[in-house]
Amino acid sequence: MSVFGNRGGARGNRGDRATRGAGARRTIAELIDAAPDGARVLLAPGEYREHVVLDRAVVLVAEQGPGSVRLMGAQDVALTVRGGSGAGVEGVVLIAADADAPAVRVTGTAEVAFDECRVMGGRVAIADDARVRLSGCRISGAGVAGVSVSDRARLAMTGCRVLSVDGAGVLAAGSAGVTLADSVIVEAVIGLEVRDQAGVQVRGCAFLRCARNAVLAEDGAALGLDACRCAESGEDAVLVRGGAKLTMRGTAIERAGASGLAAIGRAHASVLDCQIVASTLSGAVADEDSRLDVIGGLIRSTGANGVFARGRARVGLDGVAVADTTFTAVHLDEHAHGELAAVVLGPTPEHGLCLAGAAGLGADGVLVRSAEMTGMHLGGIGTARLTGCAAHHCGTGLRLEEDLDAGVEDCAFTVTGRAGIEVGPRARPTLRRVRVARAGTAGVVVHEGATPVFEDCAVTDSAGSAMVVWTDAAPVVRSGSLTGAGKNGIFLKGGAKGEFTDCVVGGSAYPAVYVAAGAAPTLRDCSFRDCPSDATIEDPDDTSAVFTDCVARGVADTTVSGRSSSATAPLSGREPEPGDPVPAPADLTSLLAELDDLVGLARVKHDVATLVQLMQLVRRREEAGLTPPPLSRHLVFAGNPGTGKTTVARLYGRILAALGMLTRGHLVEADRGALVGEYVGHTAPRTTAVFRKALGGVLFIDEAYSLTSAGGSDFGQEAIATLVKLMEDHRDDVVVIVAGYPDEMHRFIDSNPGLDSRFNRTVVFEDYASTDLVRIVEHQAAAYEYTLDESARAGLLAYFDSVPRDRRFGNGRSARQAFQEMTERHARRISAMAEVTAADLVSLRAPDLPDLVPAAPDQA
Repeated sequence: MSVFGNRGGARGNRGDRATRGAGARRTIAELIDAAPDGARVLLAPGEYREHVVLDRAVVLVAEQGPGSVRLMGAQDVALTVRGGSGAGVEGVVLIAADADAPAVRVTGTAEVAFDECRVMGGRVAIADDARVRLSGCRISGAGVAGVSVSDRARLAMTGCRVLSVDGAGVLAAGSAGVTLADSVIVEAVIGLEVRDQAGVQVRGCAFLRCARNAVLAEDGAALGLDACRCAESGEDAVLVRGGAKLTMRGTAIERAGASGLAAIGRAHASVLDCQIVASTLSGAVADEDSRLDVIGGLIRSTGANGVFARGRARVGLDGVAVADTTFTAVHLDEHAHGELAAVVLGPTPEHGLCLAGAAGLGADGVLVRSAEMTGMHLGGIGTARLTGCAAHHCGTGLRLEEDLDAGVEDCAFTVTGRAGIEVGPRARPTLRRVRVARAGTAGVVVHEGATPVFEDCAVTDSAGSAMVVWTDAAPVVRSGSLTGAGKNGIFLKGGAKGEFTDCVVGGSAYPAVYVAAGAAPTLRDCSFRDCPSDATIEDPDDTSAVFTDCVARGVADTTVSGRSSSATAPLSGREPEPGDPVPAPADLTSLLAELDDLVGLARVKHDVATLVQLMQLVRRREEAGLTPPPLSRHLVFAGNPGTGKTTVARLYGRILAALGMLTRGHLVEADRGALVGEYVGHTAPRTTAVFRKALGGVLFIDEAYSLTSAGGSDFGQEAIATLVKLMEDHRDDVVVIVAGYPDEMHRFIDSNPGLDSRFNRTVVFEDYASTDLVRIVEHQAAAYEYTLDESARAGLLAYFDSVPRDRRFGNGRSARQAFQEMTERHARRISAMAEVTAADLVSLRAPDLPDLVPAAPDQA
């Protein structure tokens, strides 16, 4: 390639190099005219005031490097490139006479490359069918745009900086095609503006401190952003409107003056693995008929909603985390529709997810954590379908409002400050296999006039009642489990109705069911367990409550009374009594298999199996007319807390019923408080009443040694004496199992001569080995839809090995507590993750383990 300069004549390479002349410096236009095609024209340092037209395949080069040559337009344009290919400009400063005019104009079919140039006070205007490459250039101080590309022109811009533009940093219009890479646009009105039918691909660029938008796409434009950064825009950082299409990957949007991303009109925005942080308003907005799809990534620290949709917009969120929002994390309003999958929402002081207007929702695997108002607040007149969702540590877990067509399946709402689920006035949702646990007030509240359907749902450990039904509400509850309530299992306000079929209500601190005056519920085939009483009827003369084929087990007082709607309808909410029909016993083989499936307890299983074999032999000898060997069925269960004594006692009763040794095999649990009265004459009747409930089954007395006392006036001895006599009088009708710590049980047996002869067999429940405790945790995890990886199993084994086996050790209870702590640590770990997959939501790993217990100091 020939090299020409404007200090003299032409210069060639080596032998054909021309000598430099001594004449005056020529203009750039003269050099271009003198240079052959393909020549590099060296420009001497200095300032040139001329309008240069480059229409040939020559390259203008600042001889002493970038910035040494300044070309100023004589009127407006400093350089015009038109026609031809192979032209170039290197290291030249191009200055416009007017900021609103181009400093550089490229037209026609020109193909030109600019390397390490500076453009000042005007834009680079590219039009027609021109092809331009900008590399390492700096463009500043322009009006209208820093670089404008229109018609069918093409621009490839790499490693450039566009600064202080009173308009768009880069403007693409018409059918232009633009690629931007590794460039920075700072303090433009709009960083990148794409309109008409233009197509732009951007990679590794930054759009900083733009007065309005960092990026704007409108009309029918197509825009791709990959690994970019948009920060400190004055308005919406990325705005897509009209019929524009945006694909954004791995991009960070920070500190937007309004919303981080907004799609309006018929725009379609696809967002993959991006972060939208610290927007003044919402993180992402979809309005009118737009579509917004967000896959992966994080939306955090917004001044309004995390995601907001209205109009007829459609929103898809998959694998996204939305956290620390000032308003609701995801809000769908008007006729918008949202499809959410594997999304994590919260913390937020408002709702995790809110549905309003005629909006619709499909949610699968959504987790809401720490929403102070409601985890999921679903209202309006639209449609909502929730599957596999959960809300933890929220004010209320789920609220369903009137006129919403709602279906909720396989969801969980746990550890709420208020109710787990609220069904609003006149709402009529359907809920299947939904779990509510540890609600701060009631587990489920059904408000006035609501008619929800609950199928196979469970409510556990509510601070208040498990289910509260208000006036004129009529829930339908099938195969429900309402256990561990701090108040009633079911509380029915005056005027409440409802049908409860095949439900289990147990472990409540108050009566299982409370029926206020004027309430008219129907309960069929329900079981009331381990409650003070089965029901309280506030006013028997003002109720139409129906209890049909219900049974009470482990209930101190069977107080169900009142009127059924039919004079012949049975009212049987009580423990079985002598003379009641005998239910068919369970199959012995399945019961022994159930015993064998219990974790650990090898010695216990062996002892029970031996007892079964002995009882089977007794039956055979009796059937053969032989004298049976002596056999005492009463047992001592000696073991520390949490070793499965109650569980085995319940199975033992059912096994005896299967063997025909007991008529029912049910379990009645008692302790000192149930047997011993406070005054003279109270203890014997109280003990007798409890014993009578156990006839045909097993009476299980936990911490039996508490009946003995060093004080002579203690009524515990009276209870023991009464028990001994009753056991003698009903030796074939009941089995008594006394349980407690091994050492104390020896003291109990020795406290009365009659006990030693009746309790001559002790079953020892040994503490669980660490491997057994790990298996218990695995069972708990499976029950609550968690999995443990290998690191968690190994870590659990080390943890249980480190736990001191003193009297405070809870065995199975310790395992359950460990599992609970793991779920809490898991929740904290998930909340700190930027990206959360469906597998992350269920997988317990080594970081979730409880801390190892430090070894005791060496006393030596």
